[in-house]
Amino acid sequence: MNTNLLHNIINMLVWAVPALALFDWSAFFSEATALKIVGILGILKILINAWRDGLRGMVQPQPPVGSQPPPDGNPQ
Repeated sequence: MNTNLLHNIINMLVWAVPALALFDWSAFFSEATALKIVGILGILKILINAWRDGLRGMVQPQPPVGSQPPPDGNPQ
C-alpha cells in the first residue's frame, strides 16, 4: 500500500469518526473516544509524512498541484 492511499484512508476516517459521533452513534464510541481517535489519526499522518519525506521535505515549499518536472529532470 502506498502512502498516498494510506493518507486518503486516514482522511476519510478523520471525517467519518466525528460524523458518527455527531449523529449520536454512541454504540460505537463516545465523543471523548472520537476525539482521541481523530487525534491519533492526525499524529499518524504526521509520522507518515516524517518517515516518507523527512523533516526537510515537510517544511520546504511544495510544487503546485499537477506540475510536472521538465523531461531533463532539471528545474527551470
